[in-house]
Amino acid sequence: MANRFFEGAAHAAAYAKFRPQTPASVVDRICSFLKEKYEGSLRAAADVGCGSGQSTQILSPHFTSVTGLDVSPAQTSEAIKLNTKPNVSFVTSSAEKLPFSNNSLQLITAGQACHWFDLPVFYKEVDRVLVPGGVLALYGYLFPQPIHGDLTEKLYQIVNHMYISELNGYIHQGSKEVYLEQYGADKYKLIYDDVLEIRDDTHFVDKTTTVAELTGYISSWSGFQNFESKCGSAAAQNILEDFQNRIMSTLNVATSPEDTEICLRFKYFLLMGRKPLGP
Repeated sequence: MANRFFEGAAHAAAYAKFRPQTPASVVDRICSFLKEKYEGSLRAAADVGCGSGQSTQILSPHFTSVTGLDVSPAQTSEAIKLNTKPNVSFVTSSAEKLPFSNNSLQLITAGQACHWFDLPVFYKEVDRVLVPGGVLALYGYLFPQPIHGDLTEKLYQIVNHMYISELNGYIHQGSKEVYLEQYGADKYKLIYDDVLEIRDDTHFVDKTTTVAELTGYISSWSGFQNFESKCGSAAAQNILEDFQNRIMSTLNVATSPEDTEICLRFKYFLLMGRKPLGP
């Protein structure tokens, strides 16, 4: 069974507020790869595990119709509320039973999501609903790296410490598989090499934010949500405050966390595979 960790309304709202927007370059690369062997019009795409819709709306200019799917009603409700594209819709659905007919989609994407799926079942569904020559694209991003002159490495280590040490024992295995680079392996590589043929690690997005918003991003981690559910809101608030205080102490500024700007760099990785054109 697929894992379900992002279903609360408050978590969905935090996810929508603090998660990064998918770089346009990622979608451009996906569409370019699709068009290399698929010559038909780009009619229909699906974004599976769409969360609050950041990774769905960006497909809108390239397809006649785009559907975002998530197993969480709270996430799809948030996505519908935030949607601004008339050709984008959202459906509550699992990744293991896609609500599409056979050979009906040119593209299926999963952004920062497929590590939660029952992959063998998901892959069978992908094969069923993709047209011949259609593409499956899986992508994600690593820890945000604060970019701040000679303090960059110190700040990054504080983020890293929060994940590996403070939340040790509360991080789900699926999340670790996204961040395998932190553990000496190669993002997604071990579990996806059997079906994916293209790998691209060149994309990133820089996001100017505040220290308070960086702390909010940490609160959207599934590991933090797990910690809070098991240890209580007071303990969760304490580790967030400690994280924020360490960041502020390292920056050594007089402004408040809400008024202290910082640049975060999200490095993306993209893996793609194509359904064969013939038997």
